[in-house]
Amino acid sequence: MFPGKKSPWNFTLNLSKFLQAKMNVLIFRFLPFHTSRVYLRFLGRIYYGFRKKEQSLIKGTLKYIFGKEYTPRTLKILYTKTFRGIIDHYHEKLFIAYSNFPQLMKFFINRISLSGEDEFKACLDNGQGIILVTAHYGAVEALPGALAARGYPVTMILRFQTERLKKSLVERAETMDLHLVDLDEGNVFFTAVNALKQGRILITECDEFDAWRTSKQYPVSFFGHAMDGDKTLEILRKRSGASVATALMQRMGNKRYNMKLTTLITDQSDKRSVGKAALEVLEESIKESPEHWYQWKDFGEKLEQISRNENNEKLSEYIDRETVDSVSL
Repeated sequence: MFPGKKSPWNFTLNLSKFLQAKMNVLIFRFLPFHTSRVYLRFLGRIYYGFRKKEQSLIKGTLKYIFGKEYTPRTLKILYTKTFRGIIDHYHEKLFIAYSNFPQLMKFFINRISLSGEDEFKACLDNGQGIILVTAHYGAVEALPGALAARGYPVTMILRFQTERLKKSLVERAETMDLHLVDLDEGNVFFTAVNALKQGRILITECDEFDAWRTSKQYPVSFFGHAMDGDKTLEILRKRSGASVATALMQRMGNKRYNMKLTTLITDQSDKRSVGKAALEVLEESIKESPEHWYQWKDFGEKLEQISRNENNEKLSEYIDRETVDSVSL
């Protein structure tokens, strides 16, 4: 749930840092939405042109999951849509952090619709905090702003890739009831519990596999693979007594989005696993729109780890056979 702290000397040029270079930040202050998206997709082709292994891992994981039900042609289309979705995520991140702020507020209200809001709002009105579980899916970067712009009290704990990004997002959050908490500052777990006890919405992600604090006590299954679940979500709910809901931001096209709210657990007597329930919702959404999820690389690495532990080389075979031609974006 909360990624571990990283050494300041551990620097790698990943996709996030590549796309958030200072020049790109300046460009996003002036380019229109659609033009800046085309520009970022061009940079994405350059990045994946050099990162062949990363590209291969994503394609191989998609083929491993969907290869039996998709034709080769449909798989190829899925590859293109998935890489576009990955880049679009970073486009949305930069747009939200650096575009004209008054226009951004209009975007939150006019371009993002909410479904499942009545039950969600009723739960919050009862004075309970809500653990709002989301994922690296669709336009997740717009999730906290879209809720806060509608008057919802939101807290989100996150790691900022750059100080420039942190400064911009914090300044924007201060105009709304949106608290952004830096993962690298203080005890974030107690911050999260206190926010929930104050009746706030705490947004967290359930699919950061490398950050899970795993426990055999909370087994989960994801795309047919049994794993030890993340105990942090379970402890957080137990300590706070909060309700649990999920939120996934679906891209609808034409600069329109839908936030799908699903209220899962509202009663203390409900002993369901938070992680298990949230992953079930996420898996169903991914099956419907796999290109909206951009955690295929990390999931591929998780599957490789599982394969090694089980002496199963099946995934590696898919990745080794996968071509690494230029990404079509």
